[in-house]
Amino acid sequence: MEPERRIRPELEGIRTIAALLVAVYHIWFNRVSGGVDVFFVVSGFLITTSLLSMYRKNGRILYFSYIVKLLKRLLPTAWLIGITVLVASLYILPPFTKQQNINEFLASVSYFQNWRLAMDSVDYLAQNNSASPFQHFWALSIQFQFYLVWLVVFFAAISLLKLISGNHMKRMLTVLIALIAVASFSYSVYLTAANQPVAYYHTFTRVWEFGIGGLVALTIHKLAVSSRVAWFFGWLGLIGLISCGIILQVSELFPGYAALWPVLSAVLIIIAGNQSTNFSAFQVLSWKPLVKFGSISYAFYLWHWPLLIFYYALFGVESVSLLGGLGIIATAAVFAYFTIYGFELPIRKIQFPVWKTASIIAVFSAAIWVSTIAYQETYLAGPPVSSELLSESFETHPGAVTYLEDGRLTPPSEFEESFLPGLDFVKQDRSEIYEDGCLSGKGTTEAEPCEYGALTDYDYTIALVGGSHAAHWQPMLAELAEAHDLKIVTYLKGNCRFTEESRKGFEECDTWFQNVKQELVADKPDLIFTVGNVGSSKEDFDEVSDGFIEAWKFFEQHEVPLFLVRDTPWYDQNVLTCLSENPDNPEHCKSDREDIIRDPSPLEEVDYMPESAVTVDLTDYFCDQESCYYVIGNIVTHFDSNHLTATFSRTFAPVFEKPLLDALEAQER
Repeated sequence: MEPERRIRPELEGIRTIAALLVAVYHIWFNRVSGGVDVFFVVSGFLITTSLLSMYRKNGRILYFSYIVKLLKRLLPTAWLIGITVLVASLYILPPFTKQQNINEFLASVSYFQNWRLAMDSVDYLAQNNSASPFQHFWALSIQFQFYLVWLVVFFAAISLLKLISGNHMKRMLTVLIALIAVASFSYSVYLTAANQPVAYYHTFTRVWEFGIGGLVALTIHKLAVSSRVAWFFGWLGLIGLISCGIILQVSELFPGYAALWPVLSAVLIIIAGNQSTNFSAFQVLSWKPLVKFGSISYAFYLWHWPLLIFYYALFGVESVSLLGGLGIIATAAVFAYFTIYGFELPIRKIQFPVWKTASIIAVFSAAIWVSTIAYQETYLAGPPVSSELLSESFETHPGAVTYLEDGRLTPPSEFEESFLPGLDFVKQDRSEIYEDGCLSGKGTTEAEPCEYGALTDYDYTIALVGGSHAAHWQPMLAELAEAHDLKIVTYLKGNCRFTEESRKGFEECDTWFQNVKQELVADKPDLIFTVGNVGSSKEDFDEVSDGFIEAWKFFEQHEVPLFLVRDTPWYDQNVLTCLSENPDNPEHCKSDREDIIRDPSPLEEVDYMPESAVTVDLTDYFCDQESCYYVIGNIVTHFDSNHLTATFSRTFAPVFEKPLLDALEAQER
């Protein structure tokens, strides 16, 4: 992906094929091709060759100078495209994506986008994020981080040579790189099996791919093969490269063993490039148009993805036609050409001393961060809708209370003011549970309680237990806690349920729930507040499994009463996407009740219910007989398809007040 000095023409051809494969698979097949892995191998080959050449010429590596020159090549194009895409996204993409896009822009231009995506992959709610126009920068982030690692490797090799008074630089490098590659590959295999989404974006799980390229660079003189073998290797590698994404589900299998496919394909092509034979893959990859395109492949890669995201948004489609896809590829190629030849190369020709160049880069980096954060704080840092504001605007934004008082779901058209929260801020309108780190993520099985409400002088203790669908009731409970001197203790873990049932892929939840049970039995809260069923997701349509009943019986035996809430509706589309498309007609945003709700409530049909348990079904607060609405009482109900906004949750405080207090007082009788 990085525009390096061309060493061999077929390497530019490989870049072209890899870049086009990435684009084609993204645009038409919604798949990953393995082309990025080929970029990594080629980059490892080229930087190893470059650094070795510098060492031979100067007897040392000019580390600072090399990094600055590297940034001078990489940053202008990355910054130009990044800033252009960010500005365009503010106008083209839905307003609720602004915060996510700005955060990913900063991560991208600072070369840690891969780590941001890795963190998002274990963040339960971030898994529902929209596809970002900066998502593809993860590969460039890993690439730059690898370059820094490689400078350290060369520094270590040179230092060791001085220590032992040796002069076999290539041998020392080969040993070090081989050790690193083996360690990286082993870790890649392990982490891919343990946590594939994190492994996909992890730097060290990818280092071996660069390392293989480096080893080929160090041993290329020993890898000479006959012309026939070269012909065979070349075509085998090229066919392997093209077929990888067709046969393998790259996004789900990489970067473990499966990544050997494109990596070894690239290695075969590089080895075969030592010789040119008739009708060879070398001749194909050395074809002038492919070589020419290779010089802009870096910019083409950066342009194609945001253009695809904008295409989806502008045309309101979920797939791309043949002509539409060709248009995206052609536009990306044109933009890439002018980016490289009209912007990047002229900048690279400007010569300044290294320290001055470094200073200019630092100033521009600071300017990008300061201006972006200033915009973020000025226009997007809207405060959450506070309890006080809700009280003041009750007449215009009653939320759930509209059904409690009027027995109907008052449509937004009956209110003069716009719905709350606004679309710029609604994505962030969620329980403080998330900001406090009180929803445990992957890798955690211990009970990790958090406390809210009256922490010292309280009348009752309520334990809020479950997953994110229990967590979104915390704002409501916090309202009642303040009004009635209640202590709220949360035991929450993403994707986990209040059940003894084991689910494949969620084994951590089993251990977590057993640990939570022990704490709850020991602490004996006055009431456990939890979701009593699996919601209306497509996986389990609104049901109560035997595992729930087993958990209820356990707490009944230990005399801990339960307050069971029927799960809130899981809408069949993203609420914010619909509202962004219909900001002036939010009543158009709804789902058919029969598609997402099972009547009667599964909590009414269970074979067993503890005598002390209280059940609450709030379906009528979301749905009438025909539809379930996304804006109720002029408040947006969800910030995705199935999680309540904190604002809407708080408006349920009057709804829960009586049944919850009655349940608590019943324990004293």
